[in-house]
Formats: sequence, C-alpha cells, structure tokens
Amino acid sequence: MTTRRSHPRAALRRVATISTGLVAVALTGVVAAVGVPQGWGAAPGAVSTDVEQIEASTPERVLVCPAPVRLADTAQVGDAQFSAAPVETATALRAAVVGGAGAGTANPGDTPVNLTGLDALDASPLEQGDGATTVSLADVTDSEVLRVGAGMPVDTRVAASVGSVTAAGDLRGLAAASCSVPDISQWLVGGSTEVGSSAQLVLQNPGRTPATVRLSVWGPGGPVVLSGGGQYLVPPGEEVVTLVEAVAPEQRRLAVHVESTGGTVAAYLQHGTLDGLVPVGVDFVTPGAEPTTALALGVTSAGESVEDPLAPQLRLLAPGTEAGTATVTVYGTDGRVRLRGGEEQDLTPGAVTDVALGGLPAGDYTVVVDSTVPVVAGAFQARAGDPVPDSLDDTPQVDRAWVAATALDPAPAASSAAEDASGAAGTIEPTSARTTDRGTVTLVPGTSSIVRVGAVPSTPPERGEDAAPTGTFSGTLRAYGADGTLLGETALAVEAGTTVGLDALELGGGNEPAVLTLDASETSGGATQQGPVPVWSVLASAGAPVAGAAEGAPGSLLSVLVPVPPASSQGTVAVRATSTAGLPD
Repeated sequence: MTTRRSHPRAALRRVATISTGLVAVALTGVVAAVGVPQGWGAAPGAVSTDVEQIEASTPERVLVCPAPVRLADTAQVGDAQFSAAPVETATALRAAVVGGAGAGTANPGDTPVNLTGLDALDASPLEQGDGATTVSLADVTDSEVLRVGAGMPVDTRVAASVGSVTAAGDLRGLAAASCSVPDISQWLVGGSTEVGSSAQLVLQNPGRTPATVRLSVWGPGGPVVLSGGGQYLVPPGEEVVTLVEAVAPEQRRLAVHVESTGGTVAAYLQHGTLDGLVPVGVDFVTPGAEPTTALALGVTSAGESVEDPLAPQLRLLAPGTEAGTATVTVYGTDGRVRLRGGEEQDLTPGAVTDVALGGLPAGDYTVVVDSTVPVVAGAFQARAGDPVPDSLDDTPQVDRAWVAATALDPAPAASSAAEDASGAAGTIEPTSARTTDRGTVTLVPGTSSIVRVGAVPSTPPERGEDAAPTGTFSGTLRAYGADGTLLGETALAVEAGTTVGLDALELGGGNEPAVLTLDASETSGGATQQGPVPVWSVLASAGAPVAGAAEGAPGSLLSVLVPVPPASSQGTVAVRATSTAGLPD
C-alpha cells in the first residue's frame, strides 16, 4: 500500500481554457425567504391545510475525478526498447456547470465554483457569467475535484470527466470516466488479479476529516479473505493506492465493495492487462448501482462470435446469502435480441459470474438484468488494434472499456396537494425530484463519441419472455460547445425495448460538443411522462484507427462515460405552517 499526498498543481505545466457561454440557467425560484401562509395564527399545535410548493436550491456538490493512469511498478529494468512506458500518457479533463432547460437566468450571487486538488487548496475559480461555464485542462498530473457551492438553481447541471490516452506500452489504451460524488458505500464491478492483470484500488478523500475504509472483495469462488484485514485510513485531502492483487491474488473476476466511516470517499479501480508483452487494455472501473433487483447498462458489439474473447461480457454478483436467478434481456435497434443460452443465470451467493454476450449482430445494445435477489453488475467491451510494432507475431493489441450498471428505478410520480396536506405538522416534504433531468456527460477533449440511448420497459412483466413492450421514451438531447453555447437540440422518440446510437458530432450540428444533457419530456400538467426508462451512456474513442480501416472509422482505443445524475435534493418541496412552542397564538 502506498499513500500519495496531493501536491499543488504547477500552472505552467498544463493548459487551461475557461469559457463562459450564452447558455442560460433556469432559475425557477430559489428561496431566500418564504412568506407566512394562512393559518399561522391558529391555536398551538394546529396545522394549516394550506400547502405551499417551493423550489429547493441545491446543496454543495463535489465531484472527484480519477488521477491519470500510472504503472503499478515504476522501476525500470532491462533494455529501454522494452520499457513498460515508452511514450508519455496525455491526460485531459473537462468540467461544466450548465443550465437545465436552456432558458432562464445565470447563477445568482457569489456561489463559488472551483477546480481544486483533493486538499481543496490551489483553487482555480470557474468564471461565472450570464450562461454556462466549461473548463478544459490539458496535461493533468494529479487528482482534480470540482466543487460547486450550495444555493445554485435547481436546474443547474454539474458534471466533469477525465481521460488518459497512452499510445503504446503497458498502459496502452484510453482510460476515461465521469467524475463521481464521494459516498460511504461504493460497488466496483470489474477487473481481475490473475497473472498478467493489475487492479489498483484508489481511495480519495476530498473532505476535512479522516475516513476509515473497509474493503470487501468477491471472486469466482465467493468472498475473498484479504491479507492485512482490508481496512485503510484515508487522511483528509489525500489518496491511498493499494494493489488488489497484493491482498486478493489470482482472482479471475472481481467485485469490490468500499465502505467508509468518519467521512465520504471516492473510489475506483485502474485495471490493466497484458498478454505476455502485448497490452490488452487499461480502463477505470467506476462505482455502479447498489445491490438491487433491476438494473441496466449499455454495450456495443462489433459482431463478435459467441466464442470470441473480445465479445462483450456482463458481470454479476449476488452479494447476499441467498441463491437466486437473474434474467438477462438485450435490446437492440430493432427490439429484443435473443441471447443464446444466457438469458437465465443461476446466481450462487457471493460468486462473481461472467455472462458472454457474443453472437450479437454489430450495433448498440441495452442490457437489462432482472433478479430474484439483489445483485450488482458491470460489463466490458473490447476493441482490437494493430499488432505491437516490430513484434515477431501478429497478435493484436487490445483496449477494453468497463461500464457500470445503473438501477432501474422508475421516476416517482408527483404527489398532489391533497396528499401533501395529510402529512405531519410543520414538516418539509419532498414531492418530486427533478424528474426531467436524466443526467449530464462532459466529453473528454480529443475523443470522438457515440451516444447510446435505450428505452427500457419500466416494469419486469413488460420485459418478460412473451411481453410486447409498449410506449415510447420522449426526450431532448442538448449539445453544448466548449465555449458554453448551445450547439443543437435533438428530439428523441425511442420505442420501448429498443436502443439507438447517435454520433455526438451530428448532435452538435457538425461541431464537436463538450457537454451533453438529456431531459425527459413533460406532460401538459408538468409531470414527467410515465413509460419506458431511459438508459444512456457515451462510447468514447481515441487514437488512430486500425490499419486498413474504412475512412471515418473510430480510433482503436475506447472507454465509456456514464451520466452524472442530478443532485438528489433537486425539485419542489411542500411546506406547511404550524404554530409551535414559543410562537404567539
């Protein structure tokens, strides 16, 4: 285990481009003061039946970004021609604070928006103006944190992403991820510690108090007994890096649970694999959904056969003590696609299982897991590149991308004022989350992107063997440029049980977008439509295409970015007045 303290960032060693555009933020009623509703002067203990709906402002938001990829062993031995790192890694970051529905006013007051190190020092303020703000950093050398102060309008979107590109050597690949919210519980489903693989667990503490972290690991044979006990102290403003292969060796398949006390932490795995001297992928494994009975994720198939080791694979773990069954459903462009022999999976408690997704025609897919017991899930896809230059054989280099699963929780319906009036006296009751907001993705500079959007039937019966999914997900994808301007709006109508793929360049009207947002359509009454649940992600590519590829083919390096969800407190609250002790009758 090694502990690395964050260092001040050298401004001259990177390029920062800060732009303020003309995209408006919807200020829909941030509350500075609430008037006294009728009924305040009632007898002590009396409750007013009048309910006032107000918009809640957002709390402070913190997004922690992975550090640039690094070698597990930096010692150089032997001929420099066979160096593990023959070329430098280029790491870029992009952060954004964007309005919600493309209308309204900008961030009011003096709400601070900064990029800092883990220790919150050496802040780089993002300039606030009359619209959206984006910042792009090149030559990133350490962990970065986007900190947005409390009090932003509820429609404000906050997102960031980071990506490391290495053209050759052991770290060859594109390792990219959306920056995540620190938490007390995180599930990392992916990676391996078998011979040739390395899984670096990185624990980051952006807070002001120490965090004690307990690590749990599962493999193909069940829970793994960790050498050293699996407990770590992460000081404030620092990160702790440990090699999972040192505490849980020879695990072909991994799932990791990180639990913290004393403070929240961010966590991820850097997973890299070698086949002898041939690199076969590096990527970040980021947190996914907590154990649940319904979840989904997106993958892209190149048309690999069932036996092809480069075919996408789904990873499952039932971490509880009960056995169960998982039903795997795959939705493509034209609807459901049968998965030969893999649609029903027996789940042994504590055992990590991989499900091959080979045999799918080339295209974009949404994979849905319905389970009789709570499960966690992830998946990976791979892309073959050219052989190692000057090698003695033609074994292709490979890059792989891990994607985390999201829970299929249907959007909550807004409660009526009559229902609100029946609550406890003097309470503030959440009535509806900002259900139109389906997340935000910032695109890594220097990459090309395909956006995958699936419309998943909202209930398991509609995803059943004989079900005919009905309904359509209607929404709007918005693309913003690096200067914050709105490049384009694309109306979506995705039929239930299908998946669409969209070129980000086309979404930007021929201009490369920097930020993408997705909103579900609203009904005339203001509530979010009920029906299929959208599941979306961005497949990013970098590097040169494979030799001989058709013009316009993507680069041979790939990674996946999942959306940053809205703040949990966004939306309206119902406020009811009541007289209490100490107030006049």
